[in-house]
Amino acid sequence: MRTLVSNQRGFTLFGLLCFFGAIIGAIIGYKYGFFRFGPTYSVACSLAGGVIGYTVFRLPYLFVDRRIQYILKNETSQQLRDRLYIKDQYFIILLILTQLINRHENINNELSFVIGLIRSDSIDRRRFGWAALNFAYPKIAIQIAEYQPTDRTEKCRTLASRINFEL
Repeated sequence: MRTLVSNQRGFTLFGLLCFFGAIIGAIIGYKYGFFRFGPTYSVACSLAGGVIGYTVFRLPYLFVDRRIQYILKNETSQQLRDRLYIKDQYFIILLILTQLINRHENINNELSFVIGLIRSDSIDRRRFGWAALNFAYPKIAIQIAEYQPTDRTEKCRTLASRINFEL
């Protein structure tokens, strides 16, 4: 189950770990290749080291992702809905909506929460809200296709006010 949205930009802690893991792996691979096989194979060892470093440093993300999915999977639908309104858990909204959709639950009542996110003062909340709107309510997201979470708050709120809530 993929939850990443391609139009989101920026580094997370896990993205930063992967980036540095690839750099560190490439440096170690280059040095190993240079001293073990000579300059000819140092580039190939550098590339292999970068891939290995990226993979190793990606493991924390995979563990956390699996753990969160396990926790959410074992919660009731009402607990998932309640979790939406817990302060600072908006960042797992896609996982929560995915669980509700997979359970064939009606998610129309959660639309007001998603609209609240895209109207937020916080760019981060708007990014997650926009991703959730596109994922769970694509017919509504089309109504404001020009919406950009990084735009000024006033512009985002104006666009969000144009939404016709009829599903």
